[in-house]
Amino acid sequence: MQKLLAVDIGGTKIACALVMQDGVLLHKRQHPTDLSGPAAVVEQIAVYAGALPERPDAIGVSLPAVLAPDTDRVVWAPNLPGWRDIPFREMLEARLGLPAALEYDGHAAVLGEWWKGAAQGYRHVASVIIGTGIGGGIITDGRLWRGRNRLAGASGWFPLAGLQGVDHWENLAAGPAIARRARQLLEAGGVSALSPASVTAKAVFDAARQGDALAQQVVGEVAAFIGQGIAMIVSLVNPEIVVLGGSIGRQGDLLLDPVREATRRWAQPVSASDLLITSSTLGEEAGLLGAAYAAFSRFA
Repeated sequence: MQKLLAVDIGGTKIACALVMQDGVLLHKRQHPTDLSGPAAVVEQIAVYAGALPERPDAIGVSLPAVLAPDTDRVVWAPNLPGWRDIPFREMLEARLGLPAALEYDGHAAVLGEWWKGAAQGYRHVASVIIGTGIGGGIITDGRLWRGRNRLAGASGWFPLAGLQGVDHWENLAAGPAIARRARQLLEAGGVSALSPASVTAKAVFDAARQGDALAQQVVGEVAAFIGQGIAMIVSLVNPEIVVLGGSIGRQGDLLLDPVREATRRWAQPVSASDLLITSSTLGEEAGLLGAAYAAFSRFA
């Protein structure tokens, strides 16, 4: 098997690429996700595949879904309307005439970083993807840890003590939480160049880089929450490296130092003592490469 069609399906966009066995990506394309249902997404993938100059040997797919352990059946994809109890792999195989392998997106991301990204050469890896939510994956002793329901690493569900009581980790540190916290401070009379009506996580990070004190406060609070969540992972899993990905996790110039400090404060001290916490080197390509790696491994 020399080349695969890799697909990274998200709630807003689909990325596709032809991936060679050495990890080289060719003909990468990205389109908005058709949210009318899984059959429409199959057609989007088929259109892309039909435009390739050469036919791939198989398909590897990353998607934000709970997958049945033995069949790849989509049990539930909360960010994709109508995706519940769907035989998506069979639909793809029937439409494209190629074998397909599906992977939970958090697992695909850690596989991508381990294969070709920041975690190359490590045997104990944790990946934390922070964007509109928080997820991730774990490599332990050189193998992906999927868990009983293929959900190991779904760390956004961690309960943490927030500013207004206990909440899930992703409700404290993901993109919507960042925008919400900035809006709260602005509506309480905080002085900032940010506008309550249009504040986003990206705007908060941009303002923090410009010296905006309110934005810097929000970033500091978020970094502390991120570090607390990572400390829980580190204490439980004892990885060598934690890779931060997603649109928030890749803000390393502002986040890495305070996240490392908070992790050292809260994690098991020996586990944290020589831990490397770094940002993704693959960015949005982590899911594509991880989906390809999973498919290469399955169909080897």
